Amino acid sequence: MKILLDKELLAFKGKQESQYFVDFVERGNEIIERIENGVENTGDDMPWKKTHDKVRFRGGEISLWAGINGHGKSLLLSHIMAHLMKTSTILVASLEMSIPATGARLVRQIAGIEKPTPSYIESILHWTTNRAVVYDQLDTVPADRIVGMCMYAMEKLKVRHIIIDSMMKCGIGTDDFNSQKAFVDSLAGVAKKYNGHIHLVHHMRKGSSENDIPDKFDVKGAGEITDMVDNLFIVHRNKLKEQEIEEGKSVDELVPDTTLTVAKQRHGEWEGRIALYFDKASTQYLQSPRANKEWFPIEVQDEVG
Repeated sequence: MKILLDKELLAFKGKQESQYFVDFVERGNEIIERIENGVENTGDDMPWKKTHDKVRFRGGEISLWAGINGHGKSLLLSHIMAHLMKTSTILVASLEMSIPATGARLVRQIAGIEKPTPSYIESILHWTTNRAVVYDQLDTVPADRIVGMCMYAMEKLKVRHIIIDSMMKCGIGTDDFNSQKAFVDSLAGVAKKYNGHIHLVHHMRKGSSENDIPDKFDVKGAGEITDMVDNLFIVHRNKLKEQEIEEGKSVDELVPDTTLTVAKQRHGEWEGRIALYFDKASTQYLQSPRANKEWFPIEVQDEVG
């Protein structure tokens, strides 16, 4: 059997890689769009108008959603996914919460009320058909299966946004930094190949006080994770405000219930904090204390039975 020399091996690998050579003109439409619209206006937007010229979810990117346990990162991301379903197909891999719990939360956010009628619930569920896919697995799933699932969903089902909640349920040890980096790198590769957007939920290290808003250095695991992702969002719930309200103290309504920190946005110029206000009945997050809830144009079907 012939043993390839280094030169021959490199030539063989070079020929393989040549399949990825393209001319700029082949990507001309994308280049024109980027110049005409600007980076800030490229991609899918968040539910809040005040963010539309600041941050977007672009194709081919991966976002890390971090926050202290109990601070609402999954709930906030659920509202964002509901908003994205108006124009995109999403896949939810909620490995920490059952489908009924995930679905009930999403339905309330879409309905904008605490207890929609059975007929309204049915209408909402029908509306989600071809807009949302649920990955029916609970608890730990090996990382390679998650990556494969993302590839299939984006290639075959044309899913644009995938939410993975959370990385700690993807079969990777908390101190296995090399596997964490490899997993994030693989997800980023899938997002780029299929021009989709992957949202990965992750946890923060415990600080001295949960009243302090964490930063990117508080993200658990390998420090390279925050370097590898395109966007880093940190969700912080104002529990001090909640406590003061419970104690009957006067609280300025402009003090946010939740702060969403855009700690990194690789292809956008803006980084900063977004003040959000929580509507308990719908579990929607509003852009101001007295803002209207997000509206979903869904025709209510007749009551069944």
